[in-house]
Amino acid sequence: MVGCPSLPLPSSSSPSPTLFHPLPTGLSSSAPLPNFPAFSCPRAPNGRQRAHARSRPEPGPLGGGGACRSRAGPAPGPAPLRPLAAAPRRGERAGPGAMGAAGTALLLLGLGGLLAAPDDWGFSSSEVVIPRRLTPRGGEAEEPGRLSYLLPLEGRRHVLHLRPKKLLLPRRLPVFTFTARGELLEEQPYVPHGCYYRGAVEGAPGSLATFSTCSRGLWGMLRLHGRLYQVEPLPASATFEHRVSWLDEKAPGNLTCGFTDEEITRQAAQFRPSASFRRVDWHDSYIHPKYVELAVAVDNGRYRFRKNNISAVIQDAIFLVNFADSHFQGLKARVFLKALEIWTDRDKVNTKHSKIFQVLAEFSIYQHDNIYPRVQQDFTHLFVSKTFPDAMGKAFVGTMCNPRLGASISSLPGKSMFDPALWFTHELGHACGMKHDEEYCTCKGSTCVMGAGGIFLGGFSNCSFIEYFYFTNFFATCLNNIPGQLFAIETCGNKVVENGEECDCGSERECKKDACCLSNCTLSPGTVCASGLCCKRCQFVPAKKVCRPRQSECDLDEFCNGTSNLCPEDVYKQDGTPCSDGTVCYHGNCHSHLRQCRALFGKGAKNAPLLCYKEVNEYVDRFGNCGLKENIYRECLARDMLCGRVQCVNVKTIPSMPDHTSVIQTHVEANNTMCWGTDYHAAMKSLKITDIGDVKDGTFCGTDLICINRTCLNVSLLNYDCEPQKCNQRGVCNSKRNCHCDYGWAPPFCETPGDGGSVDSGPSGKPVVAKTFRVWSIFILRFIFLVATLILIPFMRVSFS
Repeated sequence: MVGCPSLPLPSSSSPSPTLFHPLPTGLSSSAPLPNFPAFSCPRAPNGRQRAHARSRPEPGPLGGGGACRSRAGPAPGPAPLRPLAAAPRRGERAGPGAMGAAGTALLLLGLGGLLAAPDDWGFSSSEVVIPRRLTPRGGEAEEPGRLSYLLPLEGRRHVLHLRPKKLLLPRRLPVFTFTARGELLEEQPYVPHGCYYRGAVEGAPGSLATFSTCSRGLWGMLRLHGRLYQVEPLPASATFEHRVSWLDEKAPGNLTCGFTDEEITRQAAQFRPSASFRRVDWHDSYIHPKYVELAVAVDNGRYRFRKNNISAVIQDAIFLVNFADSHFQGLKARVFLKALEIWTDRDKVNTKHSKIFQVLAEFSIYQHDNIYPRVQQDFTHLFVSKTFPDAMGKAFVGTMCNPRLGASISSLPGKSMFDPALWFTHELGHACGMKHDEEYCTCKGSTCVMGAGGIFLGGFSNCSFIEYFYFTNFFATCLNNIPGQLFAIETCGNKVVENGEECDCGSERECKKDACCLSNCTLSPGTVCASGLCCKRCQFVPAKKVCRPRQSECDLDEFCNGTSNLCPEDVYKQDGTPCSDGTVCYHGNCHSHLRQCRALFGKGAKNAPLLCYKEVNEYVDRFGNCGLKENIYRECLARDMLCGRVQCVNVKTIPSMPDHTSVIQTHVEANNTMCWGTDYHAAMKSLKITDIGDVKDGTFCGTDLICINRTCLNVSLLNYDCEPQKCNQRGVCNSKRNCHCDYGWAPPFCETPGDGGSVDSGPSGKPVVAKTFRVWSIFILRFIFLVATLILIPFMRVSFS
């Protein structure tokens, strides 16, 4: 069985948030690794052996074995270039005349002079280079959108490989601004897509590149050999020149945040589990990606620093989110910018406080009352232009997915994006339950993302991995859903019919192809409808036409009424109506263990004996349980065993299963039976993957007993009261307890002649013989005629003779 980390489990209540307070830095990366719990799965009780096969296995970010990974030292860089003939002085741009022939050739490859970084940028050094675009052999990229560059850095040539990002931005990014009078404006300006990349340097393990090519050139950051580089194009250059600035590994960094040892102890206590909770399968937790839907706010000071240029502020925000997203991908998580708010008129909270905590406290209230109702984000971050004496960033810890306290703040004071990107990523880590790294924590780099202060030159540490997967598995289930439609924006052209609209055909180009709807969201002349199941060729479908055919024995047809484009509400037979195989209808379907086994494993499969249900469903894990609530598997009581997860026997083949689904085979020694079932866990639930292996509601679990919500209850709870005389034996009761009459009888009680149907589903028409039935009938009649002809021919010959 695949290993799963043996980690502590949470208490039932969510941890109360705490704050990080500043501390001096000084973590050591050379300390020995701690003795982490081994990655192992609990051993099955005696008498039970388990094996399972996964559908489409996916490797987890921790690998298959352990929780910790040794830190890799800096990899040797590529061979250095030939030395320059004359090195330029610091602060001067080197020219061809100063370099000689060798230097001129080198300049063509991209190496420029060394520059002194501006004082307000915080860099150690800078140089000007010319990246050169590389194309693979054959003239085509290995995958669509992939880019490669030859990038000279500090006298060495590096090959940079970049892959395009997806799920960084929505198709239309909502940007909220304010008028001079404080009125909220909402726009969806054009934002380039498909020009954001993540990559690495060839031959440099642990390197990480985050770049954008939306404007002319490369703009981004590169982590390589113990240094961080910022790359940006020179705006006035005609030769694709770029400035590369860097920070040395030993460069002093500003404090991000910190907290005392007492707070560390208290933080750990808040996440300490209750011994009564069962373990979940960690392997299946961390193989599923997470998605942080983020809202970003930018204060008025930063807006004015960017000379009131909204496009520049948007560019900065995307740059920072892009950087954080690249690092979170190491956790198999994505950071998705869902919306941006720019305080163009004035600050919405008091940013003049001397303590960063005071600003965060006010902002958490503001975002809950103002941003969350509009955006429904997972988390909100505020960038302020001011620097604070106590810390450069602050976050409420473990508040991801918390609408009230899910907020953080960090400084964005000047031109440099180095420190702000680091602070921002660090605070998002705190929001995901990560504490500061201790001496024994390690990563690919001398300092890790969650170090107590300064810059980080590596990724997330082994400690952060454990804390992140633990927290997101139990307290941040909102991260499991893939970003989709953002939120309702009532506007003509979004293909959703809203208040005041007769129709909505989308864009101008789409509306030109629509004969029923105009681009101003009104109907074309002479039309009465543009969409709906009862609308065809811009006109209402005649009455009595089926608009929603029945899908099962327990379902009922719905019919158009001739005066509306909408099909009536979906109704079905009343719960408790008998089915043909002795079961009863429940929410429009007939369910049984046998039906479910055949649907899962083929026609030859059969329902397993009770012993299988007891052996598997008493185990309380993703393969056997009586429900999953708040990421905790519910134990099956003795009377509810047949309502847990379905168990089957006589399984000959394993058919194709939905993504992320595992099949388990359990050997019960007591009767030498092989029981078969499937799994289901929290990540699948959040991804809205249907659970195919739970015993369906409406399945019998004993005489006059039925499964409802994984509990075995008396069938009388269905309150089935449809006696034959209620509908005069000419119809059945529907889910609203009204009669659905046979054709020829009128509702509501099927007493008088009429069109059939019900007051809920519309008037039915004359039953239409299915086309396939007509075809087979004609075929059979022709076959009978042919056989009869062949039989009669000999007798006809005798008579003629």
